[in-house]
Amino acid sequence: MSASTPVKHVTEEEYLHNPEFEHCEYVDGLAVPLNVGHKSHARITGKCYRKFDEYFDQHPGGYAAAELHCRLKIHGVTRYRLPDVAVVLGDELPDEPYLHRSPDLAVEIRSPEDSITFLMRKADDYFANSAKMVWIVLPEEQSVLVLIPNANPQTFASGDSIDVSAVLPGLTIAVDELFR
Repeated sequence: MSASTPVKHVTEEEYLHNPEFEHCEYVDGLAVPLNVGHKSHARITGKCYRKFDEYFDQHPGGYAAAELHCRLKIHGVTRYRLPDVAVVLGDELPDEPYLHRSPDLAVEIRSPEDSITFLMRKADDYFANSAKMVWIVLPEEQSVLVLIPNANPQTFASGDSIDVSAVLPGLTIAVDELFR
């Protein structure tokens, strides 16, 4: 977590309007700072974003975004998550400041301080709000854990390609391209 912004109790209104919480998630009444990854984290974020953005250049009807605030409901309680990269199809409220649901595909890139359990909980939140796919990118292993609802997780490593057709028809991304 960021040393500059400790975890603290705030209202949803405070969370949404205080710039101090811009890079925080809102979970169970707490503003939770995101772990800031190293240079490799930023590069992987850019590469994922670019691949998805290039897809939408050729196939309109959605967009890719980095650190998009996503307003989720978990057991009737509001949470805001900020996936490293979000792929959104058919945004019904394009002028709103945040997405009122999960992205269709969320990418979480593991920072050294993040536990897999923490990232899996985030994936559960996305799936509880209709996400179709979640990637957990593991920079140290140069691999990607791909999660799809009601399916076993799959791990993709060097030499593998990830078929994203369940969300973006015809798109396949080579794992190696994310780590160059």
